[in-house]
Amino acid sequence: MAVWDELKPVIVRLRDQQPGALARYPSPDSDLARTPPIKIHLAPWATDAAAELHREFGADVELTVGSLPYPPGRPARPRQQSPHGPLPDLLDPDEVAVALDGPAVVRSGHTLRHQLTIHNLTDTELQLATNGKVTAVVVDPRTRETVGGFSGPQTLPLVIFRAAPGGSVRVPLLVGTASYKPELGYAVPPGEWGIQVTMNLGPDPRDSPRRRTPVLPLTITV
Repeated sequence: MAVWDELKPVIVRLRDQQPGALARYPSPDSDLARTPPIKIHLAPWATDAAAELHREFGADVELTVGSLPYPPGRPARPRQQSPHGPLPDLLDPDEVAVALDGPAVVRSGHTLRHQLTIHNLTDTELQLATNGKVTAVVVDPRTRETVGGFSGPQTLPLVIFRAAPGGSVRVPLLVGTASYKPELGYAVPPGEWGIQVTMNLGPDPRDSPRRRTPVLPLTITV
């Protein structure tokens, strides 16, 4: 029996019994033959499902859990090793201030959907180019090093948020807890962490200035 024929019912079972564990995977409804290694991307918390797939199919599946390859020690692709470019400058606190709409608390390996309030302290309209939300990275609050973030796919519509001079605007905020550091495991572990958001300050993400927020508090629970 071909690998794909054996893998399809396992994907169906995991999809039905562990909702959300499979982040990206080939459709089991397709009879199109798949050539190993078959790529499967799992949520950061789904290490048990990844272990089962690796145990049953070995090198015939190419597994990613969150942002890191599975099993531990498998070399990462270059794009996974360097997921971020140079860091933008911080926001000018005399021009833009930001605040979370309440405490940010999320389970390790899971995703938080929150709100960020942005205050325009200037005398001109502030425009933010987004895809309908802004996405945070998780940072070590002591070193400011980026240690994790959101690992799933996102749609890319252009949505502009505007804040009048002296006004404010609330923007949806996405916080993922996939680890970027193998030494932390596949999910950023429980503890007190920080988040930062890079924003495009203008109507066009291709040429608008990019600025980072200050580090905001994040609590990750078990």
